[in-house]
Amino acid sequence: MPSIAFKRNYSKTSKTPRRPYEKERLDQELKLLGEYGLRCKREIWRVQLALAKIRKAARELLTLDPKDPKRMFEGPAILRKMQKYGLIGEEEKELDFVLQLSTGKLLERRLQTKVFRSHLAKSIHHARVLIKQRHIRVGKQTVNVPSFLVRVDSEKHIDFAATSPYSDAGRKGRVARKNAAAKGGGDAEDE
Repeated sequence: MPSIAFKRNYSKTSKTPRRPYEKERLDQELKLLGEYGLRCKREIWRVQLALAKIRKAARELLTLDPKDPKRMFEGPAILRKMQKYGLIGEEEKELDFVLQLSTGKLLERRLQTKVFRSHLAKSIHHARVLIKQRHIRVGKQTVNVPSFLVRVDSEKHIDFAATSPYSDAGRKGRVARKNAAAKGGGDAEDE
């Protein structure tokens, strides 16, 4: 019996638009790209597919009877998940509000956006570079994925990584170390 070392995931993560040259959509996508500092349009399409799946699940549950066991079990689960990620508020605990979610709301929860909004980076593009270069941590975990969705309880734990030169505890960069050695009278290591 042959053993399988790994299982490949064949499901697509994004879906291309049906009409490739629709002007309003192209303009809207370009605006989102700039506003949230995305690398390519596939990042928008990926978020749109995730949102479509969430809304589809909510739509299916809304067609069921309110006392249906499937709706009673899966409905609160979807609402809990949306609330954990800060996509719906405490007073919006109904499936109807899940249908009103937008792409912008999901993009607002990305780590890249949160780093920029918390003034750890000078621009949205700088935030992406900081994340990719492993300068940012969420809690104790260093995260290098800009599209990481930040939960509400993790939001206040976004900071510079302990190993980052930007943090107080991290080792300073090459130029900072050189300047410190020169200021100290040159008694530091000679190169």
